[in-house]
Amino acid sequence: MSKIYFLEIKNKSDEILEDAGKRISEVFSDFFKQEDKVGIKVHFGEEGSTTHLSPIFVKSVYHILKDKVKKTSLVECSVLYKGKRSFASSHKKLAEEHGFTFAPIDFLDGEKGDKDIEIEINKKHFKKVKIGKGIENFNALLAISHFTGHGGTGYGAAVKNIGMGLGSKAGKLEMHKAFNLEVDENLCIGCGSCAEECPSGAISLDTGKAKIDRLKCIGCGKCISECPYDAIKIPWGDESAKELQEKIAEYACGVLKGRKTYFVNVLLDITENCDCFRGKQKPIIPDIGILASDDIVAIDKASLDLVDVDERLTERTGIDGMIQVNYASKLGLGEKEYEIVRL
Repeated sequence: MSKIYFLEIKNKSDEILEDAGKRISEVFSDFFKQEDKVGIKVHFGEEGSTTHLSPIFVKSVYHILKDKVKKTSLVECSVLYKGKRSFASSHKKLAEEHGFTFAPIDFLDGEKGDKDIEIEINKKHFKKVKIGKGIENFNALLAISHFTGHGGTGYGAAVKNIGMGLGSKAGKLEMHKAFNLEVDENLCIGCGSCAEECPSGAISLDTGKAKIDRLKCIGCGKCISECPYDAIKIPWGDESAKELQEKIAEYACGVLKGRKTYFVNVLLDITENCDCFRGKQKPIIPDIGILASDDIVAIDKASLDLVDVDERLTERTGIDGMIQVNYASKLGLGEKEYEIVRL
């Protein structure tokens, strides 16, 4: 049974977040060694986001870790869809705008997101996965993940942060190809928000309603979060949500292969959509706190259990997030049984 360390936070402030970083760092103080090169995997948030991961918390953790290991920096990869996070240079500027100015940032898949390595995993969906090439420079990872809801996977936390997050653009395309999206014409008003954001030009409004060209669609799911009327969804019961989650878990398997990793899930400012959503979001439940564990499966399961006390994400998103937890467990990435240790 895995241990999940839980620091409860109900009323956050800059001082509380800084102190939280110090207290959480104590939990894994012996996990990383002096010779380790540690990449701190974070998500900097999309342009306009105000509920992304707190740079104050990450800064506190970073400054403690950097004095204990050989090398550490923040690490990330590019996204498929157009925007500031499509290229390393503009992504870095956005990260700095969001307060991540205290540490070096390594974009593992290069400026254009096309630098990757193939890691052999031999699983159901993939024999090999395409991970940002810069991962070779790190023998260890610290995944600091902001827990949120997600329109394609039910939730996003450690498995998604590692699996989808560190795939190169080619890798992300392989995962997103699972998506099967449909437009509810009763909800669509033809505003064009989805078409404006579609990176592959797959959405047209010729009939006054959004229409998705399945041959052009790359399945990035950007249109789901951009539609203000919830008109674009994965059909209920469709297997594409299951396949997407399984593919993300397999990519996580590739990232973690031969690489020691510790996980921190931040259950603060929990929103219905992920931090890829452009613009401001309102939290859907009160703040819970921060979890830490060396088990990627257990920490995501514990996060879901804590959130479901106030808000059943499955009912809100229509997607069962336990699919990725169960599959990650089946892949041998961790166990679902855990015990909470309060800090």
